[in-house]
Amino acid sequence: MRFVVFALTAALSGCVINGVRPYDGGDAPPGRAVVVYGVTVAGAWRYPRFGVTLDHYDIGKQAITGNCFSFDRLEADLPATPAPTPTQFFAFDAPPGHYIFSAFHPANFAGRGQAFEARPGRAVYIGNFVLGDQSTVTLQPEFDDATRRAIAERLPALVVPLQPAPHLAAKPGAMFLCAP
Repeated sequence: MRFVVFALTAALSGCVINGVRPYDGGDAPPGRAVVVYGVTVAGAWRYPRFGVTLDHYDIGKQAITGNCFSFDRLEADLPATPAPTPTQFFAFDAPPGHYIFSAFHPANFAGRGQAFEARPGRAVYIGNFVLGDQSTVTLQPEFDDATRRAIAERLPALVVPLQPAPHLAAKPGAMFLCAP
């Protein structure tokens, strides 16, 4: 009986398996990518936390790759109030491929229609996702010296060389529903 309850709970919770892990430092794991991006809360948000999720994306099919049992995604969140250090940086050990701003996100993304490439064995910087007015998120992809210093200061375990992530035109991802 316990197995049945566990199986039903797992199935109904949706998105049980995520192949993305927080990056804990060192070289890029073989056959994997390191993905870094920033999140800044500059505008009002109606919830206590704000986050940016990027879904794994099949550029050939122009669709996210997830389903109810396996759904790779990069998830970063922080308090929804402006902080003394406005930009928080997040690093992930992720399957290589393309990622796109999540269709499941309630904010409007001003950069809809672009995917970001994470190549195996490399570390890439996507940019800084900024929550602004009217629940709109914009992407600042600049990767200048000031950004490099801020990332190095806030992510000291990041030792692999960081490169800008290629941005590609893509059809926005579509949500899927997990229900019995």
